[in-house]
Amino acid sequence: MSAPIPILFPVETINRELDFRLAMAVQAARAHNRIYIGQHETLMRLCRLLDHGVYFGKNAIRPHFPDRLNDYNLLKSRGFRFIHLDTEGAVYPGTEDRWREVLHSRIDPRHLAADDYLLTWGDFQRDTYRARAPHLSEHIRTTGHPGFDLYLPRWRPYFEADTARQRHRYGDFILINTNLARTNNRMGRDFVFSAYNGFDPENSASRRRTIESWARQTEQLSRFVRLVHELSLRFRHQPIVLRPHPSEDPALYERIFAGLPHVHVLHEGAVAPWLLAARCVIHDGCTTGLEAHLAGRPVINFNPGELSGTEPLFLPNLFGQRCASIDEVLDAVASLTRRPPEPQQVATHAGAPPAAAPEDPRALALLHNFRAEAMPLAMEILHDAQRGLRPARPPSDALIVAEELAGRAVEATKSLARPLSPRHRVANAYARGKFPGFDPRDIARRLARVQALVGRSVSHRVISPALIIVEPR
Repeated sequence: MSAPIPILFPVETINRELDFRLAMAVQAARAHNRIYIGQHETLMRLCRLLDHGVYFGKNAIRPHFPDRLNDYNLLKSRGFRFIHLDTEGAVYPGTEDRWREVLHSRIDPRHLAADDYLLTWGDFQRDTYRARAPHLSEHIRTTGHPGFDLYLPRWRPYFEADTARQRHRYGDFILINTNLARTNNRMGRDFVFSAYNGFDPENSASRRRTIESWARQTEQLSRFVRLVHELSLRFRHQPIVLRPHPSEDPALYERIFAGLPHVHVLHEGAVAPWLLAARCVIHDGCTTGLEAHLAGRPVINFNPGELSGTEPLFLPNLFGQRCASIDEVLDAVASLTRRPPEPQQVATHAGAPPAAAPEDPRALALLHNFRAEAMPLAMEILHDAQRGLRPARPPSDALIVAEELAGRAVEATKSLARPLSPRHRVANAYARGKFPGFDPRDIARRLARVQALVGRSVSHRVISPALIIVEPR
């Protein structure tokens, strides 16, 4: 019997990526392969024990491409095929010229090998990359984002238990999602105005974009703070949940809203159950505005037209009731809260109607999910990428555990050797927030839900807080 083909699914942010990775793993698991889901650094250590497999993600190539190719080159040296799928593949500022500029900063397909694949969220991205790398055009394909498939009616029961839990905790709440990391970044202003974050002070265009974005978000931050206070006064018995972007510093909001017992600042778990449980969702240029629309939830887009800056995010600002002032938001919320509360089962029911596609053709070109499901297309490409691979015998679990323990010991030693500066403490806390580790009981519950929905049975082992193995039964 031939050895199983290793399939590597990296997870950078558990709350954002784990659910769709598990859904894909259950569907991809076959007798001829073995699925490894884990933190990218763990998978890169593991790949030294593996060969002739598939890496499905973006983390092997870090922004700004092609500055860091060490991990990609390691994968290729071990005979891996690389399927690139960006987790930020369509929510861009400005218009078409700016979108192309952002796409080219994310990855340069000319550096990919002929047996690699580049998957895009939409045809606009596909055509942009094909124009740059004609030799790879057949392997640059539109799929959409598989994670957004989980908002389709048939997948919504996956979130039913978590949605009910949030409604039990917070009742009929208003959800506010902020996306203001340019002005309220967890890593501080040094990171915001750094080369790693795309700031080039010697490039006038880069400098202007960064400053305008920072100015716009600084103004919008003050408006959101005022909005929450006004909501808390007008809707004194309506719980309000403010969910900052993962890159934002929640401490600012916690300090500002201290003393308001019905305002809760938190970032717990995946966003989907919060969207499905909320009475309404308020956002400005946040991907969760798009996700709330896909989930069929009422959306309010708080987007004052007089804000500084010239490049608001295009796609998420298409959705929801547009409100240019705090008073308009208050009236919109009042209109929504006058309606009877929706039964818990409605939002997550498999028979709920799918979200309507936008009329703007640019939106359809940016996100293929409005036309078709993404996961089956991605699974087809994953199947194609496995053809002809002949790996050697896989390592034992004992060897994998030993290598993982050794790798973590090295990282712990490095951490002790680094200067214990405030910047390093903040960076480490930020990394832990994005990837706190896999909880074995939580993983078992999530996989059980996926298996029930797709009608397939798999076995799994949580090797460490950063690695899961999934195989067919």
